[in-house]
Amino acid sequence: MTKHVIVVGGGIAGLTAALRLAERGFAVDVYDAAPELGGRTKSHFDEGLQVWVDNGPHLMVGAYEATQKLMADVGASDLASWQHHLTLPLWHQQRGFFALEAKPYLPIALALLVAVAKLPGHGYKSVLAMLKIALGMHKRNETQTVAAWMEEVKAPDLLKQDMLEVLCLGVMNEPMLTANAKTFARVLATSFASHNFAKMGWFNKPLSQALVAPVVNACEKQGVRFYSRQTIRDISELKADAVVLALPATARNRLLGIDAPVETMAITNIHFWLEEPIEMSNMMVGMLGTYSQWLFDVSAMTHESGQLQHLCVTVSADVSDMRQEEMMNKAWSEIEVMVGRPLQMPLKSRLIREKRATTLVRPFGSIDLPSHFIDAGESPFPGQLPATIELAVISGEKAAAAVTNITREKP
Repeated sequence: MTKHVIVVGGGIAGLTAALRLAERGFAVDVYDAAPELGGRTKSHFDEGLQVWVDNGPHLMVGAYEATQKLMADVGASDLASWQHHLTLPLWHQQRGFFALEAKPYLPIALALLVAVAKLPGHGYKSVLAMLKIALGMHKRNETQTVAAWMEEVKAPDLLKQDMLEVLCLGVMNEPMLTANAKTFARVLATSFASHNFAKMGWFNKPLSQALVAPVVNACEKQGVRFYSRQTIRDISELKADAVVLALPATARNRLLGIDAPVETMAITNIHFWLEEPIEMSNMMVGMLGTYSQWLFDVSAMTHESGQLQHLCVTVSADVSDMRQEEMMNKAWSEIEVMVGRPLQMPLKSRLIREKRATTLVRPFGSIDLPSHFIDAGESPFPGQLPATIELAVISGEKAAAAVTNITREKP
């Protein structure tokens, strides 16, 4: 008899679990409270501009093996673009434009040291700190912060500003002062294991088209049934051989009646549509010493063919208390400083602030669940990957494997 599985949550973790379970012959129903599938990775249609808009751009690294395999399995590999080798374009008001570039003809470890040494203002102290970081990655404990680790290796302030804080904010969505060192060490060890793993990638179409729709289509071909606008309020409603809870930690705790705080962090994305385009030598630029952290040329990244240039400023771990108008004005003025001239005001601007964009890496206790329930929620613990698309895919894969094991044990 075919075993029945209910997946609660239609984000990437839930969709991945549903696909893998259906491929193994399970009858799968997916319930999601939102009107559209995809969780935080879905896109929104702008009626005025007649374009699809993501909350903000999502960068990947070559080490995202699970995500790349999922995209390949659903025929979506060509919807992601990749650098040839790691190049991190940067800008600072006093030092101008420069880049952290790992030359592919050198072994990755040596390439990174040379790349750091060539950054303006850096020298042997930055290289020495990088060596100490590499040698000490396996020694991190569950409570140490990234800031404490960097103090331990005497990382120069400029190295922290130009590289380490950029990576920490970008990958963990948390400043070094509080971010978990054990997880950051895993990110560094994995991402810089090879040139192929270190290079950056991005989706070249809006996320709903590049990732969500291909996985949903593959699920439907396998017979998965989807139920949108369905809020589960009591787990006793869920009658199945197995249940996968693929929810953000706050939603999962609410459903289970768990009264425990969940630390989350916001991300702010400020979109600008320009009639007068600006020239960018790179599709993305890390902005140092400013409120704006990244500037993306979304038009170039997603091959938009419209007459307007679509730019997006991203601010990770945004705890500012500015009003929306202040945020937008500040970001725009910083772009003008970077470009070096006054710019025609954008035709349209839009600020999207995700207050609970990611669940932060924190130690947490086990959750008491019925034996046929599997937790695939976003609760990264020290040493695990932070809350990223890759973690969501891995969580879905693990949930499918766990369901397979527990249902095999049942008569």
